Amino acid sequence: MAELPRNNPKKALLSAVVAGALTLGFAGMMFRACSAPAKQQAESANQALEMVDSLASRLVLGLDSDATMQYGTPSGAVVTVSQSAPRRAYRSGSMTYISTPDGTFLCQIGPAPSPTKGKKPTTVPVMCQEGPGADTMSPTEAKAISEAFGGEFLAPEAALGRLATIAQGQGARAGASKRGDAQCVSVTATGIRTETACVNPAGLLAYFQGTSDAGKTTELVLQYTTPSVSEEAFQPPRAVGPSPTPSTAKASKK
Repeated sequence: MAELPRNNPKKALLSAVVAGALTLGFAGMMFRACSAPAKQQAESANQALEMVDSLASRLVLGLDSDATMQYGTPSGAVVTVSQSAPRRAYRSGSMTYISTPDGTFLCQIGPAPSPTKGKKPTTVPVMCQEGPGADTMSPTEAKAISEAFGGEFLAPEAALGRLATIAQGQGARAGASKRGDAQCVSVTATGIRTETACVNPAGLLAYFQGTSDAGKTTELVLQYTTPSVSEEAFQPPRAVGPSPTPSTAKASKK
């Protein structure tokens, strides 16, 4: 994990730019950079980079705020993102990825064992892998987050990293648009399909259509957000026990 000063969203975003380069592949980027004249390369990429940088500056403000966001994915799965710099947590129905300076946790919930006839329902297991703490997102972590959620999801800052990397490609072009109250930038380059990211006035990723850090085409839609976050969001999940039956519920009240 990268060791950078804490509470520095600008450096977190720079790390995400590097993470975006992983998906395209450094070899491919170098080939395109060398195959075009230096002047042409600079002219084609500068405008696109400036537009991505302008959008990234909006996201930087959001990275330093407390927020809880809910994203929809192509398969219908929902990923909840909780952030309170420098802590981040990502949760779906069966997966949890938590990153804090004190440690990182990748946890899988279930599936629940089949009930045995004549016995009470079994506790749903939770399996967690613990890693070293992190203050900012590294390329390795960005890819791990994406893979943990089936390749459909990527961290908000990694989405801008994708666009920044594409903007450095041969024949890079960019365009601006709006999606509701969110500002959007779409970027493409020679041999690369157009990818789009939108950031709302609160500095939160509102929409992304492109490629995840796991290399899978995806689309993220911000469904819900609140400017607060629970401390429980940064705690690893625990084993889930069976719901109490009416008889045990009455007994517990006595």
